[in-house]
Amino acid sequence: MKMNGFRDLMKIGILLIGISAIIIASLATHVYLTQFLRQQPPLTAYCYDMAIVITAGKELRDVRILDNRSSILHTFPRIPAGSQEFFIVPSEGVYAVQANDYKVVVHCMKSQVMQPRTYD
Repeated sequence: MKMNGFRDLMKIGILLIGISAIIIASLATHVYLTQFLRQQPPLTAYCYDMAIVITAGKELRDVRILDNRSSILHTFPRIPAGSQEFFIVPSEGVYAVQANDYKVVVHCMKSQVMQPRTYD
């Protein structure tokens, strides 16, 4: 009779451990997802061969490309979430891509073309 009571206590203990593991896993998943979504930037930008490429993480409105004197070179009225836009910059240098209060600075350079060696 004492063994049945002990087995019942073990079953209840295992059940409680399983329930607590599920609760902890769901809380960890919730915290991870909320922090991950909060930390994603609204846009990413980089320069490749004198073209600024903008990738929208969420829908963006009034995206501006500024030169190093904060003059507006180009404006995109709307960039849908998950899509990309590009702009060819006039010269090498530092440019900023701004959407609302978020700004990304990119450095544009012409790509270096290596001349093939010639052997005489």
